[in-house]
Formats: sequence, C-alpha cells, structure tokens
Amino acid sequence: MRRFGGFVLALSLAGLLAASPSLGQDLGLSLTEPAPYRAAQTGQELRSDISGLRPARLLVIGDSLAQGFGFVLETRVPEQELLISVRNDARISTGLSRADFYDWPAHFAQMAAEQAPDIVVIHFGSNDMQAILADGGRTALRSAEWEVQYRRQIRKILEIAAQYQIITYWLGPAPDKHRNLNAHLARINPWIAQEAAAAGAVYLPLSPLTAAPDGSYARAVGGAVLRTGDGSHFTARGYRLVVDHLLGQITARFAQLAPSPVDLLAQMALQ
Repeated sequence: MRRFGGFVLALSLAGLLAASPSLGQDLGLSLTEPAPYRAAQTGQELRSDISGLRPARLLVIGDSLAQGFGFVLETRVPEQELLISVRNDARISTGLSRADFYDWPAHFAQMAAEQAPDIVVIHFGSNDMQAILADGGRTALRSAEWEVQYRRQIRKILEIAAQYQIITYWLGPAPDKHRNLNAHLARINPWIAQEAAAAGAVYLPLSPLTAAPDGSYARAVGGAVLRTGDGSHFTARGYRLVVDHLLGQITARFAQLAPSPVDLLAQMALQ
C-alpha cells in the first residue's frame, strides 16, 4: 500500500511539473536553498523587582575601549544614584577575530550563565583587522568570506544575549586616526548595526558624539579633547561623554532605574 501511495504521489508531482515547469524550478530551489536567517531576539524588559537592594546587573564586555567605558560606568552610575550594579569584564587586546587568543562567545556564555546580567554593553572592532581564527578554521582578512565569518561572530554574541534574555547595547566603533583601521571600522559598523537590529539589540554609533561634523576622525570636538594621542582610545572626558549618553539612553527607556525616595533611604542605610 505504501509503495502504491508513493507511486501515485510521484505521478501527481510529475503532472504538476509538466504543467508548470517554473513550479519545478521553484521546488528545486526550496529544497536546496538554506532557510533565511532569523535572529533570536535579545531581552527587551527588565525584571520587575529592581530596587536599591536588587539593582539591575550591567555587564561590560569587549576590548580595551570597552574596558574604559566600564571603568567610567563604575563611577558614573553611583554618582547618578542609579539602581544599577556594574561589572567590567572587558579585556584589552581582544576582539571577535581571534578565538584562539580569547574566545569571546565562549567566555560571554559563561559570564551570562554565572552572573545573570540584566543588561550588557558591548564594544568590539579595534583589534579585529586581521584574519579570523574561529570554529577550527582561518579566514583571511581580504577574502570574500571574511564578512560572513565576522557576522557569524557578532551573531554568536547576540544569540547568547537572546538565550539569557539580556538587554543589549552595542557601541559602534568611533572613527580612528589611523587610515587603514578607520576604513576597517567604517566597513564593519554597518554590519554591527544590521545584526543588532535583527536581534532587537540597541546599536549606539559613537561617531555622532565623537567625530567631526563630516563624520571623520577628530581628536577634539566642540573644543573638548575626546581622544588620546594614540588616535584610538578616549580621554577621560571622551569616555564620560559616551557613558553619559549611554546611561541617558538606558534610563530614558527604563525609568525604574532612577532611584525612588525609598530606594535612596535603603542605600543610605547600607552605607
């Protein structure tokens, strides 16, 4: 009976394909083309029990620039009396290209499982102008496959944030003084923005805050020196400018992070 049913099905398909050759082409494509990528969505809501005793846990990951943002967050959050605790786990000389040196997706997965962050702040890119060594393979920087592999590394980070429903803020790298690195950062910024948007993460480009009016690198903006002499890192003023903008975005979205009088009294009792 099964053989007869399969024979009838084969005849039916043959009839359909003969009547409509384009259907055969479409059917073939549907059987061979991979399904379109649908990004898992990162967290969107804070837990309901945020208070001075149970502040939102904010984790910072990424490279040395992320580390600088983390240091300033550790001072600006208490200065603004926000209901946030900051953990700075960014690491110098790291990025998404060299999993053989520091595998960020693997480390972030461990951090997410152990620390249960509510919010993650991310910055990568400045150390990624090199071949990608990940998943047991090597992808040359100038190859056509490099974008595919780099996007894959971005997606790994976002997928972990989605798995643990972490609210995600990804800082798009600012222009750099060095021409080649600047061109590289300009190349990857749209990829970060696209992948973040697909996953429901917030992409915050640093160029509008820290670049010249035409979007090019500038050490000083509006009379304020924002970048250090190396042309890549920020001065204390530059880091603070970015952090205050970030915190403004976060608190505008989550008003419960601003302390209530009850929370302030609870914090004072702990001091």
